[in-house]
Amino acid sequence: MKKEIIELRKRIFDNLKEKALSFESSVSPELINYRNDQENYSKRDFTKTTIEELKTRVKETDTIYLGDFHTFDQNIRNVLRIIKVILNSKNKCIVALEMVDAQFQFYIDTYMEGHLTDLEFLESIDYHESWRFPWTHYKLIFDLAKENDIKIIGLNTKGNLIERDLFAAKLISHTLKTQKNTQVLVLYGELHLTPNKIPKLVKDQNPHTESVIIHQNLDEVYWKQIELNQDNKVVCFDQNEFCINSAPPWIKYESMIYWYENLSNDPDFDIHEYIIENGKKIFSDDTHENFFSMCKEMITAIRINFDLDELEDFNLHDHTNLEFIEDKVLELDSKELVSFYNYLFQTGQSFKLPDENTFYCSSYSMNRMAYLAGIYIFHYFFKKQNEKTATILTQKTQTNRFILFSIEALFAFFFSKVINPHRKCEMYLDLRSQFSNQTDELTKKLYSIAADILDGMDIETSLKGLDLSEVHEISLHVGHILGEYLYENIFNQKKNLNIEGDFLVTKISEFQFNKIKSILLKDTHYKTHQKRYF
Repeated sequence: MKKEIIELRKRIFDNLKEKALSFESSVSPELINYRNDQENYSKRDFTKTTIEELKTRVKETDTIYLGDFHTFDQNIRNVLRIIKVILNSKNKCIVALEMVDAQFQFYIDTYMEGHLTDLEFLESIDYHESWRFPWTHYKLIFDLAKENDIKIIGLNTKGNLIERDLFAAKLISHTLKTQKNTQVLVLYGELHLTPNKIPKLVKDQNPHTESVIIHQNLDEVYWKQIELNQDNKVVCFDQNEFCINSAPPWIKYESMIYWYENLSNDPDFDIHEYIIENGKKIFSDDTHENFFSMCKEMITAIRINFDLDELEDFNLHDHTNLEFIEDKVLELDSKELVSFYNYLFQTGQSFKLPDENTFYCSSYSMNRMAYLAGIYIFHYFFKKQNEKTATILTQKTQTNRFILFSIEALFAFFFSKVINPHRKCEMYLDLRSQFSNQTDELTKKLYSIAADILDGMDIETSLKGLDLSEVHEISLHVGHILGEYLYENIFNQKKNLNIEGDFLVTKISEFQFNKIKSILLKDTHYKTHQKRYF
């Protein structure tokens, strides 16, 4: 059992890391070299140590380097802990941050003195364009520094990676020379803090000072510990280099995906503007209550009759309860279903377990939560007819499996559009053009089948020989397109539609699916539509 769970987690990690890195438009040879350096250094042997040993070393050293994964808030919590270690030792401290350009030092000082509001400060340092990573993460450092009269300096500048490292090292060195009896805590991107990067540059300029490097949640360290059957919260490569292991590595890549999905894909719906204006990240405090509130608000908005007492009866889990969900999946009667839901895990998808109100959300972005709310609301009506999801999904015929997934995806996408109208999906022309452009034969086949079903091809014949995950992927394409048209019709009032009467089906049937498809595609000229990119 343990072997299977580890293999599943590795697949989740591989998929999420690949997806996160795929958002990068271009990767320079310089960045590739930096990543290779970090990977190679991370593969060195390490030994078990303790938090207390790490704290002792922090108190003894002049410069503390902390690696930052910019989208991951867990890293910032460790920064705060290290600052408190320094404060408890009664040592004077300066915090040096990559997140602010050094040219804005005047504004840092003015903000720290209380003469600028958060928004004024962020506007003054051009935060939205120069950094853009979640302000609420870094604000915690500023707040703690204000409370304890700690000076903050900016380390960033324009230029390539090497030029920025040289600049940061020079500024750190200058600070060490001019601020005697003061510890400097440096928070900088993790790729810049391998022993041959900024730490070496500073050491070359200040040979008599001592430093410690503290990495956070390195991929290779995590997997090597799994291989060695270890679970150490802190390890050390030597007395001057540690790694804190506070989260499995796929969590940080999910945070990266969250950031890209809410900023890059939806330019008019900037989650960071919301964070700046409201001071907190949605879904960070009580995910159960926020999910419930989102469902209530959307039900009210689209005027669906719903028993709110029944609505609140659900369990929502994420990666922090991964083992519980894994066990629930393994309890499913069908090997095909176990394999399918493991596939959903592996590909980072959110889902509802069959025939119970247990939900898995791969990360708490607004888009995902709204998408999952649509699944929940659909299944609320579906279960009224006492039909079992597991029964449908284990049928030998493909038609009803496809229809269940498609209508579920229709509502999931529709409700995510209710919350975020800038959500986009691949449309009919995209499916046809992807068929022409794809080199992977299976992917081409699935795109083609989705378009064919929209065109009215027989469902059972089209899906013959496909496994459940392939049927699901086709269903997502079809369901999302139908959800897009449902949204456009409802909110642009193109047609007089009754969501509950016409679309929230209580019986899965080909007749019902064709009725929905006919209503939504009629007079749309769907064959001429493609995904919006702006």
